[in-house]
Amino acid sequence: MPAGKGKNKKKKRVSVPKKKGRKPFYIMPDWMHWLITAVLIAVVSTGAYLFFLRPYFYRWKPCHGAKEYDVCLPTGYLCYGIDVSHHQGKIDWGRVALSSAANGYPIRFAIMKATEGSTFTDSEYLDNIREARAAGFVCGVYHFYNPGTSPEKQAEHYINTVKLQKGDFVPVVDVERSGRSSGDLQRELLVFLKALEKHYGAKPVIYASAKFRKRHLDSAEFDSYPFWVAHYYVSRPDTDKLWRFWQFTDRAGVDGIDGNTDFNVFRGTEADFNKLRIEK
Repeated sequence: MPAGKGKNKKKKRVSVPKKKGRKPFYIMPDWMHWLITAVLIAVVSTGAYLFFLRPYFYRWKPCHGAKEYDVCLPTGYLCYGIDVSHHQGKIDWGRVALSSAANGYPIRFAIMKATEGSTFTDSEYLDNIREARAAGFVCGVYHFYNPGTSPEKQAEHYINTVKLQKGDFVPVVDVERSGRSSGDLQRELLVFLKALEKHYGAKPVIYASAKFRKRHLDSAEFDSYPFWVAHYYVSRPDTDKLWRFWQFTDRAGVDGIDGNTDFNVFRGTEADFNKLRIEK
């Protein structure tokens, strides 16, 4: 090419077409944003009410003169009672008796922990049973059942530890753990119950929450045993099973006991009450 030829020739610009962004398939109108927000708020609020607020509304009901125990006592029942363990520490049973006798809702019975599994003995049991009897309470003694331990060994441990006297409540078993399966729990628990029944001459009381009883002990074989139901902050326990005791709160304040303790009512007549006591 000759020198200098074509130096002033302008280069053509090639225009590249701009890529057009994809338009959204659907643009949500403002009113729908507000609707979704309102629905989410309603769902969260309902959940908070059902799971965090509603179960505790019963605490704030008028107590009708039962403020001595810092709880609202259900009315219309034969009598009231407490259940305790080493978690309550050293209890002044004399003060408990004096304070309960001074109001219109006296404590008549006390149920205390003695054993758990096949080896554990509650550190306060011997003091509690001796002093509660001396203070005039009808006493009951419970075993915390461990589904991972031989029922025969658990029964032997309870029998060797608990010497019930005439006038005490029949034995009590606290069942809160299901273990491997409901079937295994039911089969082995019956072995434990029958061992106690043979030794003490009376059917033991079964303690369980309303939900636990329905899930794991919903069998006709257990309906023949007196039932002690635990259900808090409700006007009545949610169970279709016949119950004699109802543990309705774990937040009672009783003079003579540091901190909170469980509170119970007995359902039935005086004759029903006495049927649950050791006769000899």
